[in-house]
Amino acid sequence: MNTTDNRPLKGDPSEIIQVFPKYEIQIHCCRYWWLQNWEFNNLSFPFWRVYHNSFEGAAIIYNDQRIPITPDKLILIAPNTSYSTYMYNNPIPQSGYSLKGGRVSHMSPSNEQYLLHLFIHFNLGMPYDNATPGVHSLPINKELDTMLSAIKKHLNYEHSKFSFYSTLAINTIVNHLLSKLPEESWDDTTGDHRIITVIKYIERQLISDLSNPKLAGIAKMATNAFTRLFTKEKGISPQQYVKKKRIDKACILLHHSHMSIEEIASACGFADRYHFTRIFSKITDYSPAKYKKEFSIDS
Repeated sequence: MNTTDNRPLKGDPSEIIQVFPKYEIQIHCCRYWWLQNWEFNNLSFPFWRVYHNSFEGAAIIYNDQRIPITPDKLILIAPNTSYSTYMYNNPIPQSGYSLKGGRVSHMSPSNEQYLLHLFIHFNLGMPYDNATPGVHSLPINKELDTMLSAIKKHLNYEHSKFSFYSTLAINTIVNHLLSKLPEESWDDTTGDHRIITVIKYIERQLISDLSNPKLAGIAKMATNAFTRLFTKEKGISPQQYVKKKRIDKACILLHHSHMSIEEIASACGFADRYHFTRIFSKITDYSPAKYKKEFSIDS
């Protein structure tokens, strides 16, 4: 029998406890559009985005740098990244946007110049949605090209119900792109385990009591000590963080759901629509109704 340090080797190492971080890819949408205009100024959303264009002609402006979106690259954009987009050297509006397009399955761009644009929106949950903001242009390998072709083939005839294979293809692309990010991109996702526990609780319990004493109890700390530690770790107070997470959730629902503003206010822990509207407008400079009109995906 083989031995190491006079001890027998065991064929089953299951007695060794291993701990792995848990994350879940929450896909909000996957769309395939034709576009003739795509000029947006200062976009920023609390979810991840993936872009792929079948033709050249579009670009992103991030930190005063131009990042072209080309057929041989996938673009990954981290949450809360501020960037602008444009096509064919069209001017970017100082405010608002210029958008002309729709589902490829309903394509009718006549003889004008256009491109085909695949986009995926998703979240990972806390703390991984706190990754460092940034726009990443990453090469497409043979496997990713196969996955993209499968997704586009599906979206050419069906845009609401996804097959298991198409969903696997989306997850394969997302996982591959995330694995290519620099390790330091995740630095903001780690910290004191008590604060991570509280952050995960906040995300799951947005409609619950999230007062400082309640959160301190989750962290098993005195309220004042917890408040100081949380503020040191996150740079904002616990209540400012709770408010931000409620607004982030509201943005996601306004963007991707057909819920009414009253339903969204309730789902995000606000007392009523009026309280929700006041806080949302103060933080985003949009009323919920205007945000829904500007950014909801209804095609």
